[in-house]
Amino acid sequence: MPANLATPIPLTPDEQRRARRPRVLLAGRLAYGPDWLTVDCTIRDLTPEGARLKLAGSAMLSGQITLIEVGSGVSHACEVTWRRLPEIGVRFLSSDDLTSGTGPEFARLRRMWQDARAR
Repeated sequence: MPANLATPIPLTPDEQRRARRPRVLLAGRLAYGPDWLTVDCTIRDLTPEGARLKLAGSAMLSGQITLIEVGSGVSHACEVTWRRLPEIGVRFLSSDDLTSGTGPEFARLRRMWQDARAR
């Protein structure tokens, strides 16, 4: 086989995104379900469109969840797009700054953020 005709290596699902996600190591907290249960996570990759998260617990997350970036106070309404426990991939649906938002939902998320920062 000529040197310039290499066999392509198939991409895994998380490598088929439009842009590479920059690797990060940030603290996060996920809120999910009707009772707003929480689980800590580590944000491993992050773009404006989504993230790869490593879960600290064994929660079965699906559908819509909320990711709180502990360091910055930004929350993201997310949709789980893939799952290979202990990691999941999420797509951001919307983002909010918890330092300036108002309303009951912001108050609850702000408390979760402040509790996570205090650890």
